[in-house]
Amino acid sequence: MLLGVVLLALPVYLHAAFPKPAGYVNDGAGVLDVKARAELGALLRDVEQQTSAEIALVTVPSLDGMTVEEYANRLFKQWGIGKKGRDNGVLVLVAPTERKVRIEVGYGLEPVLPDGLAGEIMRTAFLPRFKEGDYPRGIRDGLRRITAIVRANHTLTADERQKIDEGERPPALPMFAFLALFIAPGFFLFGLGVRIKTFAPTIFGLLFGGIALAMALVPFFDAWPILQVPLAIAMVRWGYKKGASLDWIVPFRRPPTNGGPLHGWVAGGYPTSARGSSGSGSSGGDSSSSSSSSGDFGGGSSGGGGASGSW
Repeated sequence: MLLGVVLLALPVYLHAAFPKPAGYVNDGAGVLDVKARAELGALLRDVEQQTSAEIALVTVPSLDGMTVEEYANRLFKQWGIGKKGRDNGVLVLVAPTERKVRIEVGYGLEPVLPDGLAGEIMRTAFLPRFKEGDYPRGIRDGLRRITAIVRANHTLTADERQKIDEGERPPALPMFAFLALFIAPGFFLFGLGVRIKTFAPTIFGLLFGGIALAMALVPFFDAWPILQVPLAIAMVRWGYKKGASLDWIVPFRRPPTNGGPLHGWVAGGYPTSARGSSGSGSSGGDSSSSSSSSGDFGGGSSGGGGASGSW
């Protein structure tokens, strides 16, 4: 059944109808007036004459069920934006209906317009105006930033890239506090579950705290892993220590049903059933497609670099 659905959908996917290029500005969604289209077209034409880089603006009424990244990448390849062999093309795709926008960058311009810088342009130029419903101004502001960068043709240094990337990171202290809210109780439950030999708190605690700790170890989040790791270890030890107390054992393990006292059920901090005793008192149940260059563009290609946004 699933194979049949895939086979039926495959021809539609392979032959998705993309718009035909009509110059540098292709306003299929109708968000620009005649004057704005003419001004932007002149701006992008001047950039190509000065630098040979091809920048295309496309607005579409629908993404036809694709993600904005997939649509932009396939359209970029089909049109062949950028000069062949130089791959110096940029596609700005705007889908107002789905409230998505994408900057797709050709291979040759990635050192000049890396993902981090494309993301910064997205956040500061396109999205603020799009959220206000002012598509012409958002497109104009974004394209002016892109064309200025392409004209400058400055390859970013490692330090410049790092500064841009750091600007994308969330603030360290709030991120530390947020992840600690998961790490602390998660690893406490893990230590508790290990001590009382109970499956549920052990697995739940490991997942609850472990995922957050793994995120803390990723440099992007800047969540002070040098503090998060000792926090996790301390909470495991504390949970293990608390596992010797009836106040923590009783909620997680079923008490004896033979009417005997609780202290007969626990010896040395462990349920008797967990120490291997048997009998009636033991608890139960604890166990890449090729480019297709069209006439208006030079046959460039893209490897998926750029940035996406939504509003």
